[in-house]
Amino acid sequence: MCAWCEGASGAPERTVRPLTAPASAFGPWAADAVSGDGEDRPEGRSGRSGRGGGGPRARSGDMVRLPGPMLRYRAARRPQGVPVLPYDGDAATGTAGCNFAELDRRARAIASRLGSRLQPGSRVMLVYPQGPDLAGAFFGCLYAGMAAVPLVLSSPGATEGVSRAVRRCRPDLVLTGSDRWTPLAVDRSRTEVVEADGIRVDGEPVWRLAQQWKPVGVLPAAAAYHRYHDDGAAGGRLEAAMAHCDLSDVMGELAQAVRLGTDEENVGWIAAVHGVEDAVWRILLPIRTFTG
Repeated sequence: MCAWCEGASGAPERTVRPLTAPASAFGPWAADAVSGDGEDRPEGRSGRSGRGGGGPRARSGDMVRLPGPMLRYRAARRPQGVPVLPYDGDAATGTAGCNFAELDRRARAIASRLGSRLQPGSRVMLVYPQGPDLAGAFFGCLYAGMAAVPLVLSSPGATEGVSRAVRRCRPDLVLTGSDRWTPLAVDRSRTEVVEADGIRVDGEPVWRLAQQWKPVGVLPAAAAYHRYHDDGAAGGRLEAAMAHCDLSDVMGELAQAVRLGTDEENVGWIAAVHGVEDAVWRILLPIRTFTG
């Protein structure tokens, strides 16, 4: 974990809330056209202050390396670029299955709807198989300043563990694809369920909601992601939150491993050691390593 976040991820689950600030305080995070200041700097931790230095001092180059700002930067600079892992054989498909502009559009639409329903810091469960819908929902949570809890389905209809996960994680809202909303065994009187895919979010067109998105300033130490382990009949385990800067640090390590020629299996092992599940690093790493 990075120095910015020391102590945050060990706090009680339901009391850890992302810290927010006016969007104007974080230009590279909040601005519609993201600055690329610092994009070509070497990987490192030069933007962080020491443990006794009176708090973090994030520079613009460090801010743009956070996952949300990085996608905004790519969408502004290379809208038609496709985020592809270096191990993917089909560059036309890409890891998320869509280009940066489309992924950013999906994320803005979901963030706009989440922002109209929940407060920043809310916990959102993502019930999807791997693919562009999951990627858009994950980045939508980051854009909205909310903590994502991915529940990655092995196949579109494999929803038998959802009710158990909802009881364990107590999300404020569940996002899922429109074709899987009805079968979800969720008590909707206690937990709201919203359909979201690449066409509509909660019944509204993605393009319209994306235009309505208002950026939220999110501090690097804000909670961004919880990893959930489904232990079957024994229940499940929700790990402490990782912050935006934690995810940035892990992706920096993985990007360095890729540059050194590390194979896919070992890149996944490094991510797992740091607490990032397979589906999540496969969404985030191609945004970081894109060179097109």
